[in-house]
Amino acid sequence: MKKFFCVMVLACMAACGVCAAEGGSVNWGERLILYIPNRIVDAFDCFSVNIGVGPAICANLMATRFVNVGGAWGDVTYTLYKDYNRQYGGGIQQGWYWQMICIGEENQTRERIFGWVRNYWEAFSGVPRPDDRIYLPRDGARDYWQFSVSVGALICGEVALHPVEGLDFLLGFFFLDFKNDDLTFADFQ
Repeated sequence: MKKFFCVMVLACMAACGVCAAEGGSVNWGERLILYIPNRIVDAFDCFSVNIGVGPAICANLMATRFVNVGGAWGDVTYTLYKDYNRQYGGGIQQGWYWQMICIGEENQTRERIFGWVRNYWEAFSGVPRPDDRIYLPRDGARDYWQFSVSVGALICGEVALHPVEGLDFLLGFFFLDFKNDDLTFADFQ
């Protein structure tokens, strides 16, 4: 217990140093009250599970968008999302893509039906770039750094792990939130 208390004090001091360097102030009461809920939410951010039904076929193995092998084609696939950047809900996905290691082509759209799913249209040819707005760390609809597997025909499923979210989860134990996505009291107003 003594070691845990010492670690927590050091983490608080480090967080104060980070905030002082950024010129911000910290509401420690808020952070302590929302500590457990934020760790739970950060843990759920570390993975995605999406399942779609419709005239589609997919087979893909991804270790970041740069190292990606596979493809998909689908026409109006109704999908349930538990996806990157807290996208929960349902939507319509349609389009196609293929990629062999780092080179590929894509023309896909996603439209929200309900929930907190982000709409997007992604069309590219060549190499996907992490600085594209669709991969923004806080607001992007997709994760450039994800590791995922997707497979199916008529029913397609995808399971993904998000290493950047995993780092955010681990640093959250020390009151560090580099993705700036922890819940605050303002989120409940």
